Amino acid sequence: MKIKEKTGLTPRWFKVNPKAAAHSIQKMLADDFRKKRYRNMIIAAGRRSFKTERFAKRLLIRECLDDKLNSGKLYYAGAPTRNQAKEIFWNDLKKLAPEYSVKKIREVEMKIVFVGGQVIRVIGLKEFKRVQGQMMHGIVITEYQDCDPGLYNESIEPMINDTRGWCIKEGRPLGKNHFFDEYLRGKQHVKGWNSYHWTSEDILSREQIAEAKTNLAKADYEREYKASFETGSQRPYYAYTEKNNRKTDILPGVPFIVTCDFNAGEKPMSWVIGQRVTKGSIDITYWHKSLSFQFTNTLKMCEILDEEYFSRFSFGYPREIIFYGDYAGRKHTSNSSQNDWDIIQNYFHNKAVISLRIRPCVSIRDSIGATNGQFQNAKGEIRQYVDPENCKELVKDWEYCSWKDNGRELDDRDPLRTHLCRAVDYYNEYEFSIRGKQVTQSFRTV
Repeated sequence: MKIKEKTGLTPRWFKVNPKAAAHSIQKMLADDFRKKRYRNMIIAAGRRSFKTERFAKRLLIRECLDDKLNSGKLYYAGAPTRNQAKEIFWNDLKKLAPEYSVKKIREVEMKIVFVGGQVIRVIGLKEFKRVQGQMMHGIVITEYQDCDPGLYNESIEPMINDTRGWCIKEGRPLGKNHFFDEYLRGKQHVKGWNSYHWTSEDILSREQIAEAKTNLAKADYEREYKASFETGSQRPYYAYTEKNNRKTDILPGVPFIVTCDFNAGEKPMSWVIGQRVTKGSIDITYWHKSLSFQFTNTLKMCEILDEEYFSRFSFGYPREIIFYGDYAGRKHTSNSSQNDWDIIQNYFHNKAVISLRIRPCVSIRDSIGATNGQFQNAKGEIRQYVDPENCKELVKDWEYCSWKDNGRELDDRDPLRTHLCRAVDYYNEYEFSIRGKQVTQSFRTV
């Protein structure tokens, strides 16, 4: 790890957006934390506005670099799940920590031990019971809106109370839930609490905001970038309307999209077939056909797709097929002896040019947000259409699916629902993610 000679910091300490550095609320928050005016600080702020970068990652590293004040203290960086915490924090914290300051790094535990005895641990808060009872001098929690409502009172507050430590909770509104309740406590100046709010529009450029409005439906944009608590909760696929129904002819020569949700048994394996074309400066996706079968396997689905669909085209077999899905398909989740993607590759590689585009789905809400943004974005543009006759079950998913009480997962009590819509979400999360382009796995075979 190379160290900048003048500052002793690593190259990961890039220059913060000047708008963020000069923002009055962010400056006040930095000053409040430095002077330890509050033990609970609640941040409701828009995406990409430096809330996590400045007031979680860099803040923790700065605390651990202060040997005089913080020697031997234990800090935590938490997110709702371990996978989220690892993706959001772990690599960045390692890159932010100067080499001279680090005594050891424990990968399995996701722990950085500094030479002064300070420790940062990255944790998933669903598994938080494993660290209860330990010392805690400070914790930053990201995506707090998705955490369990009782997390703070039952687990964190007793631990920071013992040390008179502090807690920073940050996130984006998800209706008026526990995050909103605690945000109000800070706005009402309950002793030891304070709240901070800013929008992405305060920080990002016009071009970045225009891009966000292109990728998000209006309600999602208000919540994600303006950090509005007023968007409330709706049916998951609220942006889908009859305007998205359109039967379109198959387009010879245009690659086919097949996006997959792998299941076995009572839950149906569900694949959706479509094509994407560019009209002017806009990409339009048309969903032509949905396939959903219970008690089947991946090989059988390949045969159905091949023999009952692609082989019947009058213009001949497709030249290129692009498959989408999430990492679950790399496990033995269906009735198969190989992993699902291997089966697909082996079946089709002599029939067409095959690409596999696989991406982990970290947040169900984010992937559904990407789909809503394609149904109709904040500019009023429609970018995805569905054949309502050949995709009846897909349309039913969009119409009938609902949220669980936690507001972050789909209600899956009906085994027939949530699978076709999730297949489409995997495609939209890969191509039009509201989180921006992420590291993905893509495979191409001929």
